[in-house]
Amino acid sequence: MGQTEGKHGSILRATLELISEHGFHGTSMSKVAKKAGVSAGIIYHYFSNKDELINELYIGVKRDFSEMIIKRLDESQSLRKQIRELVKSTIEVSVRRPEEMLFMEQFLQSPYNRPQIQDTVNTYYEPIMNVFNKAKQEQIIKPLPDPVIFALTLDVAVSLAKQHAAGSLHMDEELIEKVTEACWESIRQ
Repeated sequence: MGQTEGKHGSILRATLELISEHGFHGTSMSKVAKKAGVSAGIIYHYFSNKDELINELYIGVKRDFSEMIIKRLDESQSLRKQIRELVKSTIEVSVRRPEEMLFMEQFLQSPYNRPQIQDTVNTYYEPIMNVFNKAKQEQIIKPLPDPVIFALTLDVAVSLAKQHAAGSLHMDEELIEKVTEACWESIRQ
């Protein structure tokens, strides 16, 4: 069982690395097999096709990202502090995990992105949505549509992390704090 999980994980890691290097179209199942050190037959034991492999990878990466962001959420803190921590965590996780973050961005712009996949991953982000919705209800943040709130906070974090990954911006702790404060200021009531 442990060996099987190891192969499954190796296939997913190899897929992530290859997509980061070559994109979706440049990542064939044979390349994944070679990079993962397994036979193509083993891949098809776990995944019926490339679509299923990429979808499972996306769902897993989104789940892991949400867990890393949410684990620092302290519901005993004020909503202001919770939102700031969510933004800061999103920046930090995105900066530390550029391969996964870039993969998620590619996925969203690809034909692989379908409503049923987003319905699955949206459940992982419910605790984040709950914080923002509660802050709206209590008039702590502006009554803007969710996509606008996220564009001014979490999307900023992801955009800056992409620039960090590309080497055009260095996101150190001081800058992360300043960006977190700027994001908060853009949505606070």
